Amino acid sequence: MTGAGIFEGDLVQVRRQDTAQDGDIVVALTADGEEGVVKRLRRKGQTVALEPANPNYETRLFGADRVRVQGKLVALVRRYK
Repeated sequence: MTGAGIFEGDLVQVRRQDTAQDGDIVVALTADGEEGVVKRLRRKGQTVALEPANPNYETRLFGADRVRVQGKLVALVRRYK
């Protein structure tokens, strides 16, 4: 999520919730619950797009019934050495 200012080693605080609005950065389980991701959420009809902030990765599309929001990113902590 480097395009969203989240870098390796950063700590994110996530509020546990099962809903989110378009554009929110979320923790979501995809498909059969085997993969957890941190992505930007977008909805269009019955389709959910999970958008990476890193241009090296592609947006993934799912049916609305195949994505479960686990929480919404609410804060970020970065430690400087």
